[in-house]
Amino acid sequence: MGIRSFLSKRKKSKSSTPTENESVSSSFSQISRTEIDEYECVFKKFDVNGDGKISWSELGAIMASLGHAAIEDDLKKMVSEVDGDGDGYIDLEEFIELNTKGVDETNVLEDLRNAFSMFDLDNNGLISAEELQKVMRSLGDYCSIADCKKMISGVDSDGDGAICFSEFEVMMSGSSSSLSTILASTNQD
Repeated sequence: MGIRSFLSKRKKSKSSTPTENESVSSSFSQISRTEIDEYECVFKKFDVNGDGKISWSELGAIMASLGHAAIEDDLKKMVSEVDGDGDGYIDLEEFIELNTKGVDETNVLEDLRNAFSMFDLDNNGLISAEELQKVMRSLGDYCSIADCKKMISGVDSDGDGAICFSEFEVMMSGSSSSLSTILASTNQD
């Protein structure tokens, strides 16, 4: 499993400094300010120590929390695949580039399926509120079952109380009613 599967975007509330944004946004004029902010929020989830870089150990911790343990050599290889400046870390610009450059539809669909499977803990083809809560907690977001049900209801087009892959795909394509947008508003309540 490649690094793209673990560095997929998850939108959240905005919180970044203008100087960081200006330097990053000048490098990525083809993506919107909102998308840059969203990538930065995801980046900060991986950058546990807040030093502005994702190390192989931080990547390993996130993967392990999602039930995908990897050995040190594999983690270092994943980081080196993205590390454009050769410093041994993934910085915000490299992270954004990873998520926006040279992605073909086949890879995007595979990454979506991998991301979906991380949430679909019982492999029944649906993400329930309970599964969502477990994954959110493993990522450090502590929300109630009621919050998870509220998030799901925002993307649950068939009204079954769960998210199927097609609903997940719509959500991740950036629709305005995405789970992550709802997550951001829930966290502000």
